[in-house]
Amino acid sequence: MVNVSRRAFLTRFRSSTSQKQPIRPPWTTEERIEDLCTGCMDCVKACPEGILRSEDNRPYLEPGIGECTFCEECASQCTAKVFDLQEEPWQLTAQLNTQACLLDKGISCQSCTDLCEPRALRFDLRQPPAGKITLNTDSCTGCGACLPVCPASAITLIDANRETPN
Repeated sequence: MVNVSRRAFLTRFRSSTSQKQPIRPPWTTEERIEDLCTGCMDCVKACPEGILRSEDNRPYLEPGIGECTFCEECASQCTAKVFDLQEEPWQLTAQLNTQACLLDKGISCQSCTDLCEPRALRFDLRQPPAGKITLNTDSCTGCGACLPVCPASAITLIDANRETPN
């Protein structure tokens, strides 16, 4: 059951236990972090969005607190060569749980579409009862901008390499 109270909507309360495997920073892999990361956390300190965290001196992305702007600050501060800017940032994409979406309950909301810069999330008013959000996974960058604004926590990030929600 979705908590649609005013307090839950405004605080965007989330459970931190939903993250099973850490999402590594863009332009990294689990293997490179394991083999090359020194644990200095310069990448975490350099992140202007504050979405990188550290666990066991290994950086990870905290989904749901902000978006990755792909500014490359994390990579520029790393002296251990953990980041490879020649590769794609990552294989993350949003996944929409339409049954959890407020639109499925007849409540008008399009917060996620308002912040989706690549326009991967689209609002279609023609769908009953209050419209429907559709996701174009080819356009999705996996930046995570849609996660903190969703009052129903109906959006998760999926790593295409793991195929499990984070």
